[in-house]
Parts: sequence; structure tokens; C-alpha cells
Amino acid sequence: MKRSLALGLCVSLLAMPVMATEKDTLKARQDRLSNELEESKKAQAETDAELEITEAERDAVKTEIHVIDDRLNELSEQIAIQQHEVDTARAELESTRQQLSVQEEYLESQKELVNERLRVLQVHEDTSYLQVIFESRSFGDFVTRAMTARTIAEQDRELILNYMSEMERLESLESTQRTQLSFIKQKERELVITKQDLDRTAEKKRDLLVELNEQVEQLELEKMTRSEEQAVMAEQNRIISEQLEAIATAEREAAEAAERAKREAEARAAEERAQAEAEARESEVEEAPEVTAPTETPTNVSTSTGFVRPVSGYVSSPFGPRDNPLTGVPEIHKGIDLVNASGTPIVSSAPGVVIKAAPATGYGNVVFVSHVINGEIWTTVYAHLNVITVGAGQQVAAGQTVGTLGNTGWSTGPHLHFELHRGKWAPGQPNAIDPAPYIGY
Repeated sequence: MKRSLALGLCVSLLAMPVMATEKDTLKARQDRLSNELEESKKAQAETDAELEITEAERDAVKTEIHVIDDRLNELSEQIAIQQHEVDTARAELESTRQQLSVQEEYLESQKELVNERLRVLQVHEDTSYLQVIFESRSFGDFVTRAMTARTIAEQDRELILNYMSEMERLESLESTQRTQLSFIKQKERELVITKQDLDRTAEKKRDLLVELNEQVEQLELEKMTRSEEQAVMAEQNRIISEQLEAIATAEREAAEAAERAKREAEARAAEERAQAEAEARESEVEEAPEVTAPTETPTNVSTSTGFVRPVSGYVSSPFGPRDNPLTGVPEIHKGIDLVNASGTPIVSSAPGVVIKAAPATGYGNVVFVSHVINGEIWTTVYAHLNVITVGAGQQVAAGQTVGTLGNTGWSTGPHLHFELHRGKWAPGQPNAIDPAPYIGY
């Protein structure tokens, strides 16, 4: 009895340093995780602020584009009006030119007649009326000749004056119309130049809007990714807290057990001493030396760190450098891709706790499982699932189904993207290692 109590006390005392070491490790990881979570929240706050500024800038550019488009529509209407006025002025000028041409043709046809009449007039001006009288055969003939000469002179002067007046009017009208047409065309050119400048400005604004839309999309993706990262880190933090609480409870129970064993051992030792003394007095024989229980050191047998294969199939893309199959950009593949038929069950590679079971950017439908093996934290990731069959916070056993193989997220065909992290999952996946040797590939 004494030996078993001493052995139990020894085992309890030996277990306490082991739990303390594991607690220190978990506490250090929890502190690092908390710091990274705070840094992620600060980064998200900066992303939120940048997103708000970028969205405001994008809205301002949209407003400017609307204003420019309204102005362009107005200019297009004004240019259309100016073009109509140019066409009208050009038609009027052409009509005037046609009238001038007709007038010139008419006057050209009358040129010889005018010249003849001018010669007659010149003759009449050089010849005295006496010659007209002398050449008259009678008084009636004289009157007729005198009246005819005067009429011819007056008609010729009127014809010349009308010719000059009409030509001056048409030439003045043509000059005015040419000036008006030039003014209208100049105004049209100014409107066209203004519209061209606005078109270039609108094009620049639209290019800027495309750039801002891309920035907003990238910031929204970053915001969503950081939210997902924080959710995973918070869940891991919660699990570590539960583990620390379990260790603290175990430490309390071990300390209480050690204290009980110590008291029982002391009581038993006192009882045995009293009994020995009584026996010595009664028999007066030499007191036998106390037999001390031998010290036994328990053997600490570690459990296996092996992982079961989450799904059978061939490896289509191993861990390490590759060109992204969607973008063609070089990258480091942080897991391995296992190809099998869509709907094939996917199982947990080790016992653990589900820390995330939901859609995530890039991963599609994904399950994260946290494992504690020999006091060390491991994390496995099962991505592109067709269906998820577990929930966050659920305990799972090795080989338990967590979902079915699928083609969700950034995937080019049905397969399982499997990741293994030595430690917690963190943004950028710095703890990712090649899972192939751990699952037999």
C-alpha cells in the first residue's frame, strides 16, 4: 500500500512538469497568435480606410464622367445646329452665286445692245439738233426724231444704272453671306475642338474609373480575405485557450492528487510508526529497518505523428513552385492536389477540432482542422469541397468524413487541395510543409 501511494505521488509529480512545458508552449503560441490577430485587424482597418477613400474617389470620377457626358451631349446638339446653319448658309450663298451667274449671263447677252446704244448716244451727243431738223422730212418727222433720241438716252442710262445697282447688291449679298458662312464654320470648328478635348478628358476619366474599380475590387478581396484569416486565427486562439484551460484543470487535479497522496502517505507512515513502536514495546525485539519502496521512473511513450490519407487518387500538382493554372503566374503551391471522382468522401487526417467549415476566397468550400499531437499543434486544410459535412467547433476522429471532393473556388477540375501546417494556419501560410511524406506519397 505504501509503495503504490508513493508511486502514484511520483507519477503525479512527474506529470506536472510535462503539462507545464506543454502549457508554456501553447501560451507562447497563443501570444504570437494574438499579436498576429491584432496586426491583421490593424491591417484590415487600414484596408477599410483605403477602400473608403478609393470608393469616394471612384464616386467622384463617376460624377465627373456624368457631367462630361452631359456636356458632350449638349455640344453634340450645338454642333448639329451649327452644321444645319452651315448647310443653310451654304445653300443661300450658292443661290446668290447662281443669281449672280444668271445676272451676268443676262447682262452679257445685253452687252452688244448696250454698246450699240452707247455709240448712238455718243453720236446724238455730238450731233446738233439742227442736223436732226435738217434731216427731217417734215415737222412731224422732226418731233418724232427728237423724242426718240431723248428716249434712247434715258433708257440706256436707266439700264446702266440698274446693271450697276443689281451687281453691287448681289456682290454685297455674296460678301455678307461668305462672311456669315465663315463665322458659322469657325464656331462649328470651335465646338468640334471643344468636344474633342472633352472626349479625350472623358476617355482619361473612364480609364481612371476602370483602374479605381480594379483597386476597389482588390481591396474588397483583401478585406474579405483578412476577415476569413481573422476568423481562422480567432478559432485557433479559442481552441488553444480551451487546451490551456484543460491543462490548468489537469494541473489542479494533479496537484490535488499529489497533496492527497502526500497526506495519505504521511498518515500511513505515522500509523506504521505507531504500530512498530507498539510491537517493539510488546516484544522488545530489535526494530526492523524500514523498507523503502524503490523509485520507478515511468516511461513516457509518445504517440505516432502519422496522418491518414484524406482521399485516394493521384497527385496532379505537388507541393512547391509551379505556374498558377488559372493565371499562369509563378507561385509556391502550399499543398498537394489529389485527383479523384467528384463526390468521393474526404476524411480527416488526424483527430482534432474543426476551426472553420465554410466557403473561403480561393479555397471554395473548405474545412480547417486543428490537431494537438504530442503537445504540438498541427493544422490540416481540405479545399475545393463539393459538400461540407462537419461544423466549426466539432470534434473529429482520424478517418472521419469532413466533406466530399469537388470543384469549388479557384479550381480547374475536381480534386482535393490538401495542406499540412506545422503549427497554426496563418496568413501567407508560412507554416505550410509538404504533406506528401506524411500521408504516404
